[in-house]
Amino acid sequence: MPSYKLSYFKGKGRGELARLMFAAAGKEFEDERLAGEEWLAFKPKTPYGQMPVLTVDGKMINQSGAIVRFLAREFGLYGKDNMENTRCDVILETISDIGTDMIKYFFDKDETKKAEALKTLKENSLPKFLKFLTTVLEGNGNKYLVGSDLTVADIAVFDILEWFNDAAFSGVFNDYSAIQNLVDRVKSVPNIKKYLESRPADS
Repeated sequence: MPSYKLSYFKGKGRGELARLMFAAAGKEFEDERLAGEEWLAFKPKTPYGQMPVLTVDGKMINQSGAIVRFLAREFGLYGKDNMENTRCDVILETISDIGTDMIKYFFDKDETKKAEALKTLKENSLPKFLKFLTTVLEGNGNKYLVGSDLTVADIAVFDILEWFNDAAFSGVFNDYSAIQNLVDRVKSVPNIKKYLESRPADS
């Protein structure tokens, strides 16, 4: 059995989807959460001077998207054929598209830019994203986004939508019951539920 270690900062960020993938698959891994001096000491050892980094049997993989796709293939969470693989990729790339506005809102210290980003998210980016997901869900029978089983696509949507459990986004999801049902379905997966209940407070 391979040995896995995921190195990332404390908190969710770009490392949380990989953690959720391990949880969904019921696979053990070393969850290394670095801060301060620990990160500065580790940084020169990384392939590109950034995290997350997944180490598999001593070999490092960098870039969050590559890590997630590796784990999806490794754990059978990437669909059953090339078309389903690609449909998973479509969801992952669409999530990436919404990331720019998210970063501006959640991390920009300029209050004016932050307010503009919030407006863009609530009036444009999020509704567009949620409508797209609803169409995909309806086209796939309303249970999962891709195929007949849980995939990285479902887990990734759950992960990204967790960011919007914020008073600023109250009511945004009211017209998207199918998406809320998907989120509830993912977090009810026994292994994921167990992980969420024991997740560190800094996540």
